[in-house]
Amino acid sequence: MDHHYDIAIIGLGCAGSHVAIELIKQRPDIKIVVIDNAAAILHKKWSFWEKGVGKWDHIILKEWSRGLFKTDLDSINLDMNPYVYKSINSVDFIAFAKAKLKESNHSTFINSTVIDIDETDSELHAINHSDGTVHAKLVLDSRIDHQFFKDQKAITIQQHFKGWTIETTKDTFNPECFTMMDYSLKDQGTTSFTYILPYSSRKALIEFTYFSPDLVEDTVYDTFLKRYITEQLNITDYKIVEVEKGIIPMTTYDFNQHHSHNRYKIGTAGGWVKPSTGYSFKMTEKKAAILVRNYVNGLPLLTDLFTKRFSIYDSSMLSVLRDFNKDGPMFFHRLYKNNAIHNLFKFLDEETTLSEEISIMKSMTSLRMIKAFFKSLF
Repeated sequence: MDHHYDIAIIGLGCAGSHVAIELIKQRPDIKIVVIDNAAAILHKKWSFWEKGVGKWDHIILKEWSRGLFKTDLDSINLDMNPYVYKSINSVDFIAFAKAKLKESNHSTFINSTVIDIDETDSELHAINHSDGTVHAKLVLDSRIDHQFFKDQKAITIQQHFKGWTIETTKDTFNPECFTMMDYSLKDQGTTSFTYILPYSSRKALIEFTYFSPDLVEDTVYDTFLKRYITEQLNITDYKIVEVEKGIIPMTTYDFNQHHSHNRYKIGTAGGWVKPSTGYSFKMTEKKAAILVRNYVNGLPLLTDLFTKRFSIYDSSMLSVLRDFNKDGPMFFHRLYKNNAIHNLFKFLDEETTLSEEISIMKSMTSLRMIKAFFKSLF
């Protein structure tokens, strides 16, 4: 077997899958190898919004055209038209990417763990994995560099959560409306909320989520999940059919420092997660398309991958969440209360004009936000 490839992708998670699919679509002639320890794949739900019909509709779990934002004092109905909120199983998306790799005559999948990458040959990197070695001209690596976990300068808020998919014995949920954020029950002094995806009238994913600098013990999530189900939803008879946990870094960390000659970080490792929200699926899809377009057109790979002013907005929000974490519910309430949800989605997708962005930022204006904004400029 020929062990020489044009591109090696390390990791077939969200980013690796998007990039592989896009490469096969735009350049079916190039040789691609994907290396991933398939046994390590975790079951997760990746949720996102988009306008109307999308290219992943054949594998989504469920979609919603209406949403809800709640606090203990207020309830805001979110009519998302023309957007639709969708959820997909990570394993289904990765399986789709694997199928595309298998269909391609020039792609190879290796179920293995990468040990190291030898860059002594500037034209051809040697990727050593647990079952051998392959060589590639370009390496796209989704592994987070260990320096990120040691960094003390960047602002990092952890989006950490635990979710239960439960089934009830009687009709309980409205399957046409999901809950974006419910602050009716929160861990006092933190930005914490419940997120609900109802798949049917008797089945839903219920997650208790934190946006906070520090993590909590596993039992803390369980306590709040039980309380929310019994106190807020008035459910006493249910069974847990699936459990998922996750930690998503929302950070100002400079991941670009870990790119080197013909070796680039992608996904979370490349800073592709939206810092102020933790949403990554559609952002990753967009950045994967730009990355591949740059490759196909012979442009520097990072061209147009990031927009400076949106990085400033994200830094401002993270600064407030770090310094005034207990006020997070108030800031998000103000954001959803004073803006139409379709405008927020457009803003979070980084597709707004400067005047639209000023309008949204004005709706959240406070001395703390103003200070955080100007601090992020310098």
